[in-house]
Amino acid sequence: MRSLKIICGCVAVVTVILAWSFVAEWPKYHFEKLAKLVGQQLPGARLIQQVKSGDLSSPVSWFWPATTTFNYAMPDLAEGRFYLVSLRYDEKDPSVYLIDTDCEARDVSLYDLDEPESAYPARDFLGDPVKAPNGKTFRLFNSHFAPPPEWLRALCDTDWTTERKAVFKARQAQ
Repeated sequence: MRSLKIICGCVAVVTVILAWSFVAEWPKYHFEKLAKLVGQQLPGARLIQQVKSGDLSSPVSWFWPATTTFNYAMPDLAEGRFYLVSLRYDEKDPSVYLIDTDCEARDVSLYDLDEPESAYPARDFLGDPVKAPNGKTFRLFNSHFAPPPEWLRALCDTDWTTERKAVFKARQAQ
């Protein structure tokens, strides 16, 4: 009888800890659902990387880690150029970058909107600086950026024809 009480007590403690952990992780799971929905709404976007994160103090995340970073690539009409939309759990607004890829050299240049005026701007095919809808200019953040291998596979080794058509359609609709 005593061993049954000990077992029931242990089960109750584990249940309370797991329930508390799940409640603490719930916002991350909610973010995960919303980020997937946002990605589906981006014209021509393809998920190129997702990062799951666990927390040592949260036992639920040991077995069911939430995805806390989603990186979506959207092709530009210019060949080898992509917009990267990064959604992170701990950030209110998405980060948007411009990526120029050189697939032969397996090299990437990364442009950001929040760089100083002295940083070199990205140029379009006419030689004009590339601007975001908010009026900011994409400026060189890191030339020869060493991207994760899954980025290179997604950006260089896959066909983006369908996504480019979706981007073209979305731009015509504006």
